[in-house]
Amino acid sequence: MKTRKLSLGIGTEIDAKGLGHMKRPAIIQRILVGVVMAGCLAASGAFAQNYPTKPIRMLVAGAAGGSSDVQARLIAQEMYLRLRQTVVVENYGGAGGMIAAEMVVKAPADGYTLLFGYQGPLAANVSMFKNMSYDPLKDFSLITMVSFAPSVLAVNPTQPVNTVGELVKLAQASPGKYNYASGGQGTGQHLSGELFQMVTGVKLNHVPYKGDAPAIADVVAGHVPMTFTSLVSAIPQAQAGKLRLLAVTSSKRSPMLPEVPTMAEAGYPNYEIVSWFAIAAPRGTPREIVNKLNATIVDIIKSPAVTSRIVSLGGMPAPMTPDEFTRFLEKDIPRWGDLIRRANAQVN
Repeated sequence: MKTRKLSLGIGTEIDAKGLGHMKRPAIIQRILVGVVMAGCLAASGAFAQNYPTKPIRMLVAGAAGGSSDVQARLIAQEMYLRLRQTVVVENYGGAGGMIAAEMVVKAPADGYTLLFGYQGPLAANVSMFKNMSYDPLKDFSLITMVSFAPSVLAVNPTQPVNTVGELVKLAQASPGKYNYASGGQGTGQHLSGELFQMVTGVKLNHVPYKGDAPAIADVVAGHVPMTFTSLVSAIPQAQAGKLRLLAVTSSKRSPMLPEVPTMAEAGYPNYEIVSWFAIAAPRGTPREIVNKLNATIVDIIKSPAVTSRIVSLGGMPAPMTPDEFTRFLEKDIPRWGDLIRRANAQVN
């Protein structure tokens, strides 16, 4: 006897001969399951197609005015133009970016609450903090990377130094007495300072702030002598004569600061550290919505105007698919962990 195949309408086939050996309730149950699955898939697809139907919140893991904030607002504005829904940017600095991250983790997984974060709350803090309340790989639906960006070593102009070498000699003469400011625990700026101590042998004290803006304000005011900060925060202050820029932390000079050497050019070839910025949603966000957000935001990042703006902020656009971002994060978390352990930079 030739076996016939029966379709339930969702691409699932059942052997008709096999059904003959099943009791009628089992047959009905199998068919009902198929109908329910078909209905769920249809509803999910329709939901994603209509998304968004209300404003989206984008929680920034940093204070207003910093590099994360500027990029988040740039993308939020472009999302509004494409999705025709307001994207409300909210800043939550502090705790190494984990305040915003924890809020997003606890939010409904419906695509209406997003995190604009960086390597701190999404990678480095796994090793930095002993009691994190979430797992970046398990508790987020990753959407896309946005950009990579170096930091820049800057000092208050009253400091009697013009080069990295001179700064190192000054700090060596007073071990443990020099402070450096950063945008917070686990930020690229914080870890830039930790790596600086490792390769130069100097001893500095880390002073974390709730974002780039308040950190750089205290360096400009002379309350802290030096900082590792974002280019977008440092360049206007340097142009106004309120900061002196000594070196960038990337392997190549920044197009925005062609006259500022790299740390390698300044005499420390083993020094290189670059921050990154990304967007994520709560775990369980429907894949159709994640894909729609990814396609929209990647298109935004690749647009000439936004690419140009990110470059002007000292960054390099780096859009990724959700799967590419996941693979990147799987490798990046242990990389930051290795640096943190070698620098003994864990926070209790």
